[in-house]
Amino acid sequence: MKFLSLVTNEWVKIFSRVRTWVFIALPILIVLGVAIYGKVTEDESVKAKWKQELTEQNKELKKEIAQAKKDKTPKMFRESLETEYKQNQYAIKHDISPYETTSWKFMKDFSPLSSLLGLFVIVVASDIVATEFAKGTVKMLLIRPYSRWKILLSKLLATLGFAFLLWIVLIVSTWLIGSVFYGFGGMDQPYLTNVDGVVQEKSISHYVLANMGLEFIEFTVLVALAFMISTLFYSSSVAIGVSMFVMFAGNILTTIFSGKSWAKYTLFPNMDLTQYLDEGMQLVKGMSLSFSLGMLAAYTAVFLVITFAVFQKRDVRS
Repeated sequence: MKFLSLVTNEWVKIFSRVRTWVFIALPILIVLGVAIYGKVTEDESVKAKWKQELTEQNKELKKEIAQAKKDKTPKMFRESLETEYKQNQYAIKHDISPYETTSWKFMKDFSPLSSLLGLFVIVVASDIVATEFAKGTVKMLLIRPYSRWKILLSKLLATLGFAFLLWIVLIVSTWLIGSVFYGFGGMDQPYLTNVDGVVQEKSISHYVLANMGLEFIEFTVLVALAFMISTLFYSSSVAIGVSMFVMFAGNILTTIFSGKSWAKYTLFPNMDLTQYLDEGMQLVKGMSLSFSLGMLAAYTAVFLVITFAVFQKRDVRS
């Protein structure tokens, strides 16, 4: 129970800041704003003539694919064009309109918004330890009858709890807003994906639910990384800046070195677990879901070992 009071205390600290409520409200406002805009600008004539629309798109795609082959455009770009072309053909043949929006389709379309939540989680995780040293309040924590590792663990659990809350808020708000605007059905709506060059139908509800679980695993790794950086620096602003830089630089380096055989053993190619929901769209080849989960578990363990080791031995400035 005493340890629970530590976690509760950290939870109160997180929610005592205005930015926390901004982080919670902003995704809801974005989803609501996009839903309203989508309804206001919805063109029923396009929805009615979707087959004609896709046919026109494929004519343009065919030209782009031919030009891409002629110009020897990177393989990934050509494959992306060819995938879109094949999916349009399949949709026309099997009467699957890409313009039919349901609450589940609405949720799938908003899955990229989790990247924004990732940034919010990084800010909180990067700040939660560093700010104690920056303000000198860490001394008040360490004189309490708790070991250092318990104090640090309480901060880690509070941050994970906040990440989980953000994740739940996004899921519930997206589903509710999508249901209000587009109805409560659509669980069995198909969506198209490309597997080894072959277009396949999958259940959109299966995609959404799997995506939710994989995203929370990504959040957990983000927390561990940012938490480690927060422990290494005395300044909260430096810790946040370094965490942001590491994330953006890591994604850029992944693109640059994607063709190298060793790239799959680095952190960032494995961070996007949702790539396995649409097979064949991997930036770095030779990976699988089980491989990436194993790599993320190993990196997370290393981050936590460094975090707790550094915090145990860290001097407190007067």
